[in-house]
Amino acid sequence: MSKLNIRIIAATGALTLAGIASAQFGGGPAWNVAGGDAQKTSWVRADPQISVANLQKPGFKFLWKVKINNEAKQGYALSQAVEFPRYIGYRGFRSYAFFGGASNTAVALDSDLGRVEWSHHYDVPNQAAGTAACPGGMTAGVSRPTPLTDNPLGTAQAARGATIAKGAVGAPHQGAVQVAAALAASGGPGRAARPPAAIGSNALFALTSDGLLHLALISNGEESQAPLRFLPPNANASGLIFDESEVYVSTSNNCGNVPNGVWSMDIVGNDKTVNSWKTNGGSVTGTAFATDGTVYASTGDGDYGPASYSDSVVTLERKTLKLKDFFSSAKSPFTTSPTVFSYKGKYLIAAANKEGHIYLLDSASLGGADHRTPLAESTAVGNIGGGDLATWEAAGARWILAPVAGALNSATKFAGVNGAVTNGAVAAFKVVDQNGKPSLQPAWVSRDLTFPQTPTIVNGVIFAVSGGDAQHPAVLYALDGATGKDLWNSGTTMTSYTRTGVSGGSSQLYLTTLDSTVYTFGFELVK
Repeated sequence: MSKLNIRIIAATGALTLAGIASAQFGGGPAWNVAGGDAQKTSWVRADPQISVANLQKPGFKFLWKVKINNEAKQGYALSQAVEFPRYIGYRGFRSYAFFGGASNTAVALDSDLGRVEWSHHYDVPNQAAGTAACPGGMTAGVSRPTPLTDNPLGTAQAARGATIAKGAVGAPHQGAVQVAAALAASGGPGRAARPPAAIGSNALFALTSDGLLHLALISNGEESQAPLRFLPPNANASGLIFDESEVYVSTSNNCGNVPNGVWSMDIVGNDKTVNSWKTNGGSVTGTAFATDGTVYASTGDGDYGPASYSDSVVTLERKTLKLKDFFSSAKSPFTTSPTVFSYKGKYLIAAANKEGHIYLLDSASLGGADHRTPLAESTAVGNIGGGDLATWEAAGARWILAPVAGALNSATKFAGVNGAVTNGAVAAFKVVDQNGKPSLQPAWVSRDLTFPQTPTIVNGVIFAVSGGDAQHPAVLYALDGATGKDLWNSGTTMTSYTRTGVSGGSSQLYLTTLDSTVYTFGFELVK
Protein backbone atom coordinates (compact mmCIF):
# COMPACT_ATOMS: atom_id res chain seq x y z
CA MET A 1 0.00 0.00 0.00
CA SER A 2 1.41 3.42 -0.91
CA LYS A 3 2.28 6.04 1.71
CA LEU A 4 -0.30 8.37 0.14
CA ASN A 5 -3.10 5.82 0.63
CA ILE A 6 -2.00 5.19 4.21
CA ARG A 7 -2.19 8.94 4.91
CA ILE A 8 -5.66 9.18 3.35
CA ILE A 9 -6.95 6.24 5.41
CA ALA A 10 -5.42 7.67 8.59
CA ALA A 11 -6.92 11.09 7.95
CA THR A 12 -10.32 9.59 7.15
CA GLY A 13 -10.24 7.56 10.35
CA ALA A 14 -9.34 10.60 12.42
CA LEU A 15 -12.20 12.60 10.92
CA THR A 16 -14.59 9.70 11.48
CA LEU A 17 -13.65 9.49 15.16
CA ALA A 18 -13.85 13.25 15.49
CA GLY A 19 -17.28 13.16 13.85
CA ILE A 20 -18.45 10.51 16.35
CA ALA A 21 -17.21 12.63 19.24
CA SER A 22 -18.86 15.75 17.86
CA ALA A 23 -22.15 14.00 17.13
CA GLN A 24 -22.29 12.38 20.55
CA PHE A 25 -21.05 15.20 22.72
CA GLY A 26 -22.21 18.25 20.76
CA GLY A 27 -18.90 20.10 20.71
CA GLY A 28 -19.09 21.29 24.31
CA PRO A 29 -21.41 23.69 26.17
CA ALA A 30 -23.37 25.98 23.86
CA TRP A 31 -26.22 28.50 23.80
CA ASN A 32 -28.73 26.21 22.08
CA VAL A 33 -32.04 28.03 22.49
CA ALA A 34 -33.52 31.44 23.30
CA GLY A 35 -32.72 32.07 26.96
CA GLY A 36 -29.62 29.90 26.76
CA ASP A 37 -30.99 26.70 28.24
CA ALA A 38 -34.24 24.82 28.87
CA GLN A 39 -34.64 26.58 32.25
CA LYS A 40 -34.43 30.09 30.66
CA THR A 41 -31.64 31.26 32.99
CA SER A 42 -29.57 33.24 30.41
CA TRP A 43 -26.52 32.13 32.42
CA VAL A 44 -23.18 30.91 31.06
CA ARG A 45 -21.57 29.31 34.10
CA ALA A 46 -17.91 29.45 33.10
CA ASP A 47 -15.81 31.11 30.41
CA PRO A 48 -12.09 30.88 29.64
CA GLN A 49 -11.60 34.66 29.33
CA ILE A 50 -14.67 36.62 30.44
CA SER A 51 -14.56 37.49 34.14
CA VAL A 52 -15.04 40.56 36.33
CA ALA A 53 -11.26 40.87 36.67
CA ASN A 54 -10.57 40.58 32.93
CA LEU A 55 -13.30 43.07 31.99
CA GLN A 56 -11.43 45.69 34.04
CA LYS A 57 -8.41 45.29 31.73
CA PRO A 58 -8.03 46.09 28.03
CA GLY A 59 -8.90 43.30 25.60
CA PHE A 60 -12.68 42.88 25.48
CA LYS A 61 -13.96 44.82 22.47
CA PHE A 62 -16.08 44.97 19.33
CA LEU A 63 -14.83 42.24 16.97
CA TRP A 64 -16.91 42.27 13.79
CA LYS A 65 -20.34 42.84 12.28
CA VAL A 66 -22.24 41.22 9.42
CA LYS A 67 -25.31 42.53 7.61
CA ILE A 68 -27.80 39.73 6.92
CA ASN A 69 -30.06 39.62 3.85
CA ASN A 70 -33.34 39.71 5.79
CA GLU A 71 -36.43 41.91 5.93
CA ALA A 72 -37.60 43.08 9.36
CA LYS A 73 -41.27 42.65 10.30
CA GLN A 74 -43.00 45.09 12.65
CA GLY A 75 -39.96 45.78 14.83
CA TYR A 76 -38.55 42.25 14.69
CA ALA A 77 -35.59 41.33 12.48
CA LEU A 78 -33.30 38.54 13.73
CA SER A 79 -33.53 36.08 16.59
CA GLN A 80 -31.09 35.72 19.42
CA ALA A 81 -28.05 33.73 18.30
CA VAL A 82 -27.68 30.02 19.04
CA GLU A 83 -24.28 28.39 18.85
CA PHE A 84 -22.31 25.33 17.91
CA PRO A 85 -18.69 25.83 19.00
CA ARG A 86 -16.00 23.48 17.76
CA TYR A 87 -18.10 21.69 15.16
CA ILE A 88 -16.15 19.04 13.23
CA GLY A 89 -17.37 18.37 9.69
CA TYR A 90 -16.24 17.77 6.18
CA ARG A 91 -14.94 21.34 6.00
CA GLY A 92 -12.79 20.87 9.11
CA PHE A 93 -13.24 22.63 12.44
CA ARG A 94 -15.84 25.40 12.60
CA SER A 95 -17.52 27.54 15.25
CA TYR A 96 -21.02 28.56 14.19
CA ALA A 97 -23.60 31.11 15.30
CA PHE A 98 -27.12 30.65 13.87
CA PHE A 99 -29.93 33.18 13.45
CA GLY A 100 -33.56 33.07 12.38
CA GLY A 101 -34.72 35.95 10.22
CA ALA A 102 -38.23 37.44 10.17
CA SER A 103 -38.40 36.90 6.39
CA ASN A 104 -38.37 33.09 6.85
CA THR A 105 -34.59 32.86 6.65
CA ALA A 106 -32.06 30.77 8.55
CA VAL A 107 -28.44 31.94 8.57
CA ALA A 108 -25.17 30.43 9.78
CA LEU A 109 -22.15 32.62 10.53
CA ASP A 110 -18.61 31.38 10.98
CA SER A 111 -18.06 33.05 14.35
CA ASP A 112 -14.27 32.76 14.16
CA LEU A 113 -13.98 34.51 10.81
CA GLY A 114 -17.05 36.77 10.96
CA ARG A 115 -18.56 35.69 7.65
CA VAL A 116 -21.78 34.11 6.38
CA GLU A 117 -21.23 30.37 6.04
CA TRP A 118 -24.66 29.75 4.49
CA SER A 119 -28.10 31.35 4.24
CA HIS A 120 -31.33 29.52 3.48
CA HIS A 121 -34.57 31.29 2.58
CA TYR A 122 -37.78 29.23 2.98
CA ASP A 123 -40.40 29.92 0.35
CA VAL A 124 -43.70 30.62 2.13
CA PRO A 125 -46.66 31.43 -0.16
CA ASN A 126 -49.63 33.55 0.92
CA GLN A 127 -47.90 35.04 3.93
CA ALA A 128 -50.18 37.28 6.01
CA ALA A 129 -49.48 41.00 6.27
CA GLY A 130 -47.95 41.90 9.61
CA THR A 131 -49.38 44.03 12.42
CA ALA A 132 -47.94 45.13 15.75
CA ALA A 133 -49.67 42.24 17.54
CA CYS A 134 -49.07 39.71 14.77
CA PRO A 135 -45.83 40.66 13.01
CA GLY A 136 -45.90 37.80 10.53
CA GLY A 137 -42.81 36.05 9.29
CA MET A 138 -40.67 33.59 11.21
CA THR A 139 -41.13 34.74 14.81
CA ALA A 140 -39.83 31.70 16.70
CA GLY A 141 -36.21 32.03 15.61
CA VAL A 142 -34.05 28.92 15.35
CA SER A 143 -32.85 26.44 17.97
CA ARG A 144 -30.62 23.42 18.44
CA PRO A 145 -31.17 20.22 20.45
CA THR A 146 -31.25 21.34 24.08
CA PRO A 147 -30.47 19.13 27.09
CA LEU A 148 -32.85 19.30 30.04
CA THR A 149 -30.02 19.45 32.56
CA ASP A 150 -29.88 22.66 34.59
CA ASN A 151 -26.16 23.05 33.90
CA PRO A 152 -25.77 22.89 30.12
CA LEU A 153 -23.70 26.04 29.68
CA GLY A 154 -20.55 24.92 31.42
CA THR A 155 -18.99 24.40 34.82
CA ALA A 156 -15.33 25.06 35.47
CA GLN A 157 -13.47 21.76 35.52
CA ALA A 158 -10.09 20.70 36.75
CA ALA A 159 -7.31 20.67 34.20
CA ARG A 160 -7.08 17.46 32.24
CA GLY A 161 -4.09 15.28 33.08
CA ALA A 162 -1.55 14.16 30.53
CA THR A 163 -2.33 11.05 28.49
CA ILE A 164 -0.13 8.57 26.69
CA ALA A 165 -0.76 7.59 23.08
CA LYS A 166 -1.46 3.86 22.82
CA GLY A 167 -1.93 1.43 19.98
CA ALA A 168 -4.28 -1.56 19.89
CA VAL A 169 -5.89 -3.95 17.45
CA GLY A 170 -9.63 -4.48 17.42
CA ALA A 171 -11.51 -7.75 17.16
CA PRO A 172 -12.06 -9.10 13.64
CA HIS A 173 -14.80 -7.26 11.69
CA GLN A 174 -15.44 -4.89 14.63
CA GLY A 175 -13.52 -1.84 13.41
CA ALA A 176 -10.91 0.16 15.27
CA VAL A 177 -10.95 -0.08 19.07
CA GLN A 178 -11.23 3.73 19.25
CA VAL A 179 -14.57 3.57 17.42
CA ALA A 180 -15.91 1.02 19.90
CA ALA A 181 -14.72 3.15 22.81
CA ALA A 182 -16.34 6.28 21.40
CA LEU A 183 -19.64 4.49 20.86
CA ALA A 184 -19.51 2.99 24.35
CA ALA A 185 -18.92 6.40 25.87
CA SER A 186 -21.90 7.78 23.98
CA GLY A 187 -24.37 5.48 25.65
CA GLY A 188 -23.53 1.80 25.87
CA PRO A 189 -25.85 -1.04 26.84
CA GLY A 190 -28.82 -0.10 28.94
CA ARG A 191 -28.90 3.56 27.88
CA ALA A 192 -31.91 5.02 26.12
CA ALA A 193 -31.61 5.20 22.36
CA ARG A 194 -30.44 8.52 20.99
CA PRO A 195 -32.35 10.43 18.35
CA PRO A 196 -31.57 9.58 14.73
CA ALA A 197 -28.59 11.40 13.23
CA ALA A 198 -30.90 13.79 11.37
CA ILE A 199 -32.21 14.98 14.77
CA GLY A 200 -28.87 14.77 16.54
CA SER A 201 -26.35 17.48 17.21
CA ASN A 202 -26.17 18.27 13.47
CA ALA A 203 -29.75 19.59 13.44
CA LEU A 204 -30.99 23.16 13.36
CA PHE A 205 -34.73 23.69 13.88
CA ALA A 206 -36.68 26.44 12.12
CA LEU A 207 -40.45 27.01 12.30
CA THR A 208 -41.58 29.06 9.32
CA SER A 209 -44.67 31.27 9.23
CA ASP A 210 -46.67 28.61 7.36
CA GLY A 211 -46.44 26.40 10.46
CA LEU A 212 -43.95 23.91 8.99
CA LEU A 213 -41.05 22.65 11.09
CA HIS A 214 -37.79 22.37 9.17
CA LEU A 215 -34.76 20.31 10.21
CA ALA A 216 -31.68 21.80 8.58
CA LEU A 217 -28.16 20.41 8.62
CA ILE A 218 -25.96 22.89 10.43
CA SER A 219 -23.09 22.23 8.05
CA ASN A 220 -24.83 23.59 4.94
CA GLY A 221 -28.46 24.50 5.72
CA GLU A 222 -29.93 21.74 3.57
CA GLU A 223 -33.02 20.01 4.94
CA SER A 224 -32.36 16.53 6.34
CA GLN A 225 -35.97 15.40 5.79
CA ALA A 226 -39.30 16.69 4.57
CA PRO A 227 -40.74 19.49 6.76
CA LEU A 228 -43.33 18.52 9.38
CA ARG A 229 -46.72 20.19 9.92
CA PHE A 230 -46.55 21.61 13.44
CA LEU A 231 -48.85 24.67 13.60
CA PRO A 232 -51.54 26.23 11.43
CA PRO A 233 -50.21 29.09 9.28
CA ASN A 234 -49.56 32.64 10.48
CA ALA A 235 -49.30 31.95 14.20
CA ASN A 236 -47.24 34.24 16.42
CA ALA A 237 -44.92 31.51 17.68
CA SER A 238 -42.05 31.70 20.17
CA GLY A 239 -39.93 29.54 22.44
CA LEU A 240 -39.06 26.85 19.86
CA ILE A 241 -37.14 24.08 21.65
CA PHE A 242 -36.31 20.40 21.08
CA ASP A 243 -35.29 18.14 23.96
CA GLU A 244 -34.48 14.46 23.49
CA SER A 245 -37.59 13.58 21.50
CA GLU A 246 -40.22 16.35 21.56
CA VAL A 247 -40.31 19.77 19.99
CA TYR A 248 -42.29 22.53 21.74
CA VAL A 249 -43.47 26.02 20.89
CA SER A 250 -45.97 28.54 22.29
CA THR A 251 -48.43 30.90 20.59
CA SER A 252 -49.82 34.33 21.41
CA ASN A 253 -52.30 37.02 20.34
CA ASN A 254 -54.49 34.45 18.50
CA CYS A 255 -52.63 35.37 15.31
CA GLY A 256 -53.88 33.58 12.21
CA ASN A 257 -56.82 32.41 14.38
CA VAL A 258 -54.38 30.01 16.04
CA PRO A 259 -55.41 29.55 19.71
CA ASN A 260 -53.05 30.81 22.38
CA GLY A 261 -51.32 27.85 23.98
CA VAL A 262 -48.38 25.47 24.17
CA TRP A 263 -47.80 22.86 21.45
CA SER A 264 -45.67 19.71 21.32
CA MET A 265 -44.82 16.96 18.85
CA ASP A 266 -42.72 13.81 19.21
CA ILE A 267 -40.57 13.93 16.10
CA VAL A 268 -38.41 10.90 16.92
CA GLY A 269 -41.18 8.29 16.91
CA ASN A 270 -43.36 7.30 13.98
CA ASP A 271 -46.47 9.03 15.31
CA LYS A 272 -46.15 12.76 14.62
CA THR A 273 -49.32 13.71 16.50
CA VAL A 274 -49.38 17.31 17.70
CA ASN A 275 -50.52 17.83 21.30
CA SER A 276 -51.57 21.19 22.67
CA TRP A 277 -52.74 22.99 25.79
CA LYS A 278 -54.92 26.05 25.21
CA THR A 279 -55.12 28.98 27.62
CA ASN A 280 -58.71 29.74 26.53
CA GLY A 281 -57.76 33.32 27.19
CA GLY A 282 -54.47 35.21 27.35
CA SER A 283 -51.34 34.74 25.30
CA VAL A 284 -48.54 32.46 26.42
CA THR A 285 -45.78 34.82 27.50
CA GLY A 286 -43.14 32.10 27.60
CA THR A 287 -42.16 28.60 28.66
CA ALA A 288 -39.37 26.91 30.63
CA PHE A 289 -38.60 23.29 31.48
CA ALA A 290 -37.64 21.29 34.54
CA THR A 291 -34.89 18.69 34.33
CA ASP A 292 -37.54 15.93 34.11
CA GLY A 293 -39.22 17.62 31.12
CA THR A 294 -42.12 19.20 33.03
CA VAL A 295 -43.28 22.34 31.20
CA TYR A 296 -43.94 25.66 32.94
CA ALA A 297 -45.77 28.41 31.05
CA SER A 298 -46.73 31.96 31.99
CA THR A 299 -49.77 33.63 30.48
CA GLY A 300 -50.88 37.18 29.81
CA ASP A 301 -54.14 39.10 29.93
CA GLY A 302 -57.29 37.63 28.39
CA ASP A 303 -60.87 36.58 28.88
CA TYR A 304 -61.88 34.90 32.12
CA GLY A 305 -64.06 31.85 32.39
CA PRO A 306 -64.27 28.44 34.02
CA ALA A 307 -61.59 26.98 31.73
CA SER A 308 -59.49 30.12 31.26
CA TYR A 309 -55.91 30.33 32.50
CA SER A 310 -55.09 33.97 31.85
CA ASP A 311 -52.67 35.77 34.22
CA SER A 312 -51.24 32.49 35.49
CA VAL A 313 -48.19 30.28 35.69
CA VAL A 314 -49.12 26.69 34.86
CA THR A 315 -47.48 23.29 35.15
CA LEU A 316 -47.95 20.99 32.14
CA GLU A 317 -47.15 17.32 31.77
CA ARG A 318 -44.29 16.46 29.44
CA LYS A 319 -45.39 15.35 25.94
CA THR A 320 -49.16 15.31 26.61
CA LEU A 321 -49.28 18.90 27.95
CA LYS A 322 -52.04 17.98 30.38
CA LEU A 323 -52.56 20.64 33.05
CA LYS A 324 -51.12 19.57 36.42
CA ASP A 325 -51.11 22.75 38.51
CA PHE A 326 -51.39 26.54 38.30
CA PHE A 327 -50.78 29.79 40.17
CA SER A 328 -52.91 32.89 39.53
CA SER A 329 -51.64 36.40 40.23
CA ALA A 330 -55.07 37.93 40.91
CA LYS A 331 -55.84 39.06 37.36
CA SER A 332 -52.53 40.74 36.56
CA PRO A 333 -50.92 39.39 33.36
CA PHE A 334 -47.47 37.84 33.46
CA THR A 335 -44.99 39.73 31.31
CA THR A 336 -41.97 37.39 31.48
CA SER A 337 -41.32 33.74 30.82
CA PRO A 338 -40.81 31.54 33.86
CA THR A 339 -37.23 30.75 34.84
CA VAL A 340 -36.44 27.53 36.71
CA PHE A 341 -33.60 27.11 39.20
CA SER A 342 -32.53 25.01 42.18
CA TYR A 343 -32.46 26.46 45.67
CA LYS A 344 -31.66 24.48 48.83
CA GLY A 345 -32.93 21.15 47.54
CA LYS A 346 -35.97 22.51 45.72
CA TYR A 347 -36.69 23.66 42.20
CA LEU A 348 -38.22 27.13 42.22
CA ILE A 349 -39.98 29.10 39.50
CA ALA A 350 -39.62 32.88 39.10
CA ALA A 351 -41.82 35.06 36.88
CA ALA A 352 -42.90 38.72 36.85
CA ASN A 353 -46.27 40.32 36.14
CA LYS A 354 -47.47 43.63 34.71
CA GLU A 355 -47.61 45.29 38.13
CA GLY A 356 -43.87 44.71 38.51
CA HIS A 357 -44.02 41.95 41.12
CA ILE A 358 -41.60 39.05 40.90
CA TYR A 359 -43.08 35.81 42.24
CA LEU A 360 -41.17 32.82 43.58
CA LEU A 361 -43.14 29.56 43.27
CA ASP A 362 -42.42 26.04 44.52
CA SER A 363 -42.38 23.66 41.54
CA ALA A 364 -44.00 20.98 43.74
CA SER A 365 -47.08 23.18 44.35
CA LEU A 366 -47.14 26.44 42.42
CA GLY A 367 -49.67 28.36 44.46
CA GLY A 368 -50.59 26.13 47.36
CA ALA A 369 -54.08 24.78 47.97
CA ASP A 370 -55.79 27.98 46.80
CA HIS A 371 -53.52 28.41 43.74
CA ARG A 372 -52.85 31.99 44.85
CA THR A 373 -50.16 31.67 47.54
CA PRO A 374 -46.57 32.07 46.29
CA LEU A 375 -43.44 31.25 48.26
CA ALA A 376 -42.39 34.88 47.97
CA GLU A 377 -43.41 38.09 46.22
CA SER A 378 -41.33 41.21 45.68
CA THR A 379 -42.64 44.72 46.04
CA ALA A 380 -43.58 46.33 42.72
CA VAL A 381 -40.22 47.26 41.21
CA GLY A 382 -41.53 48.81 37.98
CA ASN A 383 -42.61 47.84 34.48
CA ILE A 384 -40.92 44.46 33.87
CA GLY A 385 -41.52 43.06 30.41
CA GLY A 386 -39.14 44.39 27.77
CA GLY A 387 -37.27 41.14 28.31
CA ASP A 388 -37.28 38.08 30.55
CA LEU A 389 -35.84 37.46 33.99
CA ALA A 390 -32.37 35.94 34.28
CA THR A 391 -30.76 34.08 37.17
CA TRP A 392 -27.36 32.88 38.33
CA GLU A 393 -25.55 31.66 41.41
CA ALA A 394 -22.25 32.91 42.84
CA ALA A 395 -20.52 32.12 46.14
CA GLY A 396 -23.61 30.25 47.33
CA ALA A 397 -25.96 33.18 46.66
CA ARG A 398 -28.85 32.97 44.17
CA TRP A 399 -29.50 36.13 42.15
CA ILE A 400 -32.43 37.19 39.93
CA LEU A 401 -32.23 39.99 37.37
CA ALA A 402 -35.20 41.93 36.00
CA PRO A 403 -35.19 44.37 33.04
CA VAL A 404 -37.31 47.35 34.13
CA ALA A 405 -38.63 49.72 31.46
CA GLY A 406 -39.18 53.27 32.74
CA ALA A 407 -38.71 54.70 36.20
CA LEU A 408 -38.33 52.48 39.24
CA ASN A 409 -40.98 52.25 41.92
CA SER A 410 -39.59 54.34 44.77
CA ALA A 411 -41.16 51.97 47.30
CA THR A 412 -38.59 49.29 46.44
CA LYS A 413 -35.34 50.18 48.17
CA PHE A 414 -32.10 48.93 46.63
CA ALA A 415 -28.79 48.92 48.47
CA GLY A 416 -26.84 49.97 45.38
CA VAL A 417 -28.19 52.45 42.83
CA ASN A 418 -25.76 53.32 40.03
CA GLY A 419 -27.14 56.73 39.07
CA ALA A 420 -30.59 58.15 38.34
CA VAL A 421 -32.99 55.85 36.50
CA THR A 422 -35.56 57.50 34.20
CA ASN A 423 -35.64 55.32 31.07
CA GLY A 424 -35.10 51.89 32.59
CA ALA A 425 -32.53 49.63 34.25
CA VAL A 426 -31.61 46.11 35.24
CA ALA A 427 -32.64 45.45 38.84
CA ALA A 428 -30.94 42.70 40.87
CA PHE A 429 -32.47 40.70 43.71
CA LYS A 430 -30.97 38.10 46.04
CA VAL A 431 -32.94 35.05 47.14
CA VAL A 432 -32.51 34.88 50.92
CA ASP A 433 -34.18 32.92 53.70
CA GLN A 434 -36.54 34.85 55.93
CA ASN A 435 -38.51 33.14 58.69
CA GLY A 436 -37.71 29.76 57.16
CA LYS A 437 -38.92 30.70 53.68
CA PRO A 438 -37.18 32.15 50.62
CA SER A 439 -37.70 35.86 49.99
CA LEU A 440 -36.52 38.43 47.44
CA GLN A 441 -34.09 41.04 48.76
CA PRO A 442 -33.44 44.10 46.53
CA ALA A 443 -29.68 44.32 45.89
CA TRP A 444 -28.66 46.82 43.20
CA VAL A 445 -29.88 48.75 40.17
CA SER A 446 -27.79 49.35 37.03
CA ARG A 447 -27.16 52.63 35.27
CA ASP A 448 -29.99 54.15 33.21
CA LEU A 449 -30.90 52.03 30.15
CA THR A 450 -33.37 52.67 27.32
CA PHE A 451 -35.72 49.71 26.77
CA PRO A 452 -33.48 47.18 28.57
CA GLN A 453 -33.62 43.63 27.21
CA THR A 454 -33.05 40.28 28.92
CA PRO A 455 -29.63 40.45 30.61
CA THR A 456 -27.08 37.66 30.18
CA ILE A 457 -24.67 36.44 32.85
CA VAL A 458 -21.25 35.11 31.82
CA ASN A 459 -18.99 33.92 34.63
CA GLY A 460 -20.19 36.62 37.04
CA VAL A 461 -20.31 39.44 34.46
CA ILE A 462 -23.74 40.89 33.63
CA PHE A 463 -24.19 41.90 29.99
CA ALA A 464 -27.05 44.40 29.93
CA VAL A 465 -28.57 45.69 26.69
CA SER A 466 -29.85 49.24 26.37
CA GLY A 467 -32.17 48.43 23.49
CA GLY A 468 -32.55 52.03 22.35
CA ASP A 469 -35.09 53.40 19.91
CA ALA A 470 -35.22 55.13 16.51
CA GLN A 471 -33.25 58.09 17.92
CA HIS A 472 -30.93 56.15 20.25
CA PRO A 473 -28.96 53.14 18.97
CA ALA A 474 -28.45 50.09 21.16
CA VAL A 475 -25.54 49.94 23.62
CA LEU A 476 -24.12 46.83 25.31
CA TYR A 477 -22.86 47.21 28.89
CA ALA A 478 -20.78 44.84 31.01
CA LEU A 479 -21.55 45.11 34.74
CA ASP A 480 -20.08 43.65 37.91
CA GLY A 481 -22.57 40.98 39.00
CA ALA A 482 -22.05 41.74 42.70
CA THR A 483 -22.61 45.51 42.52
CA GLY A 484 -24.04 46.42 39.11
CA LYS A 485 -21.20 48.88 38.49
CA ASP A 486 -20.00 49.48 34.93
CA LEU A 487 -17.01 47.54 33.66
CA TRP A 488 -17.20 48.24 29.89
CA ASN A 489 -19.59 49.48 27.19
CA SER A 490 -19.82 49.34 23.41
CA GLY A 491 -20.17 53.12 22.99
CA THR A 492 -21.36 54.21 19.55
CA THR A 493 -20.49 50.93 17.78
CA MET A 494 -24.09 50.01 16.95
CA THR A 495 -26.15 52.21 14.64
CA SER A 496 -29.65 50.74 15.11
CA TYR A 497 -31.81 49.63 18.01
CA THR A 498 -32.77 46.15 19.18
CA ARG A 499 -35.52 44.24 20.97
CA THR A 500 -33.44 41.08 21.36
CA GLY A 501 -31.21 39.98 24.23
CA VAL A 502 -27.52 39.24 23.90
CA SER A 503 -26.31 35.63 23.77
CA GLY A 504 -23.02 33.85 23.49
CA GLY A 505 -20.26 31.73 24.93
CA SER A 506 -16.63 30.82 24.24
CA SER A 507 -15.65 34.41 25.11
CA GLN A 508 -17.85 35.98 22.40
CA LEU A 509 -21.24 37.75 22.61
CA TYR A 510 -23.73 38.28 19.77
CA LEU A 511 -26.36 41.00 19.49
CA THR A 512 -28.72 41.63 16.56
CA THR A 513 -30.30 44.96 15.62
CA LEU A 514 -33.41 45.97 13.69
CA ASP A 515 -31.43 46.64 10.49
CA SER A 516 -30.56 42.89 10.39
CA THR A 517 -26.96 43.40 11.49
CA VAL A 518 -25.15 40.98 13.80
CA TYR A 519 -22.61 42.60 16.14
CA THR A 520 -20.02 40.45 17.89
CA PHE A 521 -18.04 41.44 20.98
CA GLY A 522 -15.40 39.57 22.91
CA PHE A 523 -11.73 38.72 23.13
CA GLU A 524 -9.70 38.16 20.00
CA LEU A 525 -8.71 34.60 19.17
CA VAL A 526 -5.32 33.63 20.47
CA LYS A 527 -2.97 33.64 17.48
